[in-house]
Amino acid sequence: MTPSILLIIGLLLILAEFYLPGAVMGILGGLSVLASIVFFAMENGSLFWISLYVVGVCIAVGLLIKFAIWRIPRARPNDSIYLSGDQAGYKASHFDKSVIGKKGVVVTDLKPGGHILVDGKRLQAISQNGYLVKGTEVIVLGGQEESLYVKKL
Repeated sequence: MTPSILLIIGLLLILAEFYLPGAVMGILGGLSVLASIVFFAMENGSLFWISLYVVGVCIAVGLLIKFAIWRIPRARPNDSIYLSGDQAGYKASHFDKSVIGKKGVVVTDLKPGGHILVDGKRLQAISQNGYLVKGTEVIVLGGQEESLYVKKL
């Protein structure tokens, strides 16, 4: 295989890595580009031409990466790896604000995280007092993300 064909295959595999993450395409592309440099060096004995080829390959890879980074956000919504829908108002996790100030019972040891039972609902909690054993009565102080902050009564 000629160095130019290996270089083109390598650049295409590197471009594919931007759309098919997992590092396989990128590794194969990088190996193909390196193989093209080795084969070019074996064909040409001149250090000048080898150096020029290596610089050209580095520029080509740099331009390819710059193109991919430029192109991905500008792709059509169905062809993009970016989410096409609006995420306004989306919240990944939250705690139940209605239980703040209520009493509950620890159902798994809080080390300092675990679960409590409040109004018949099992909820994630983090102890402000450190380790609390199962059966301890607690009061809900507040919360963050999906966990409630509790302290021993």
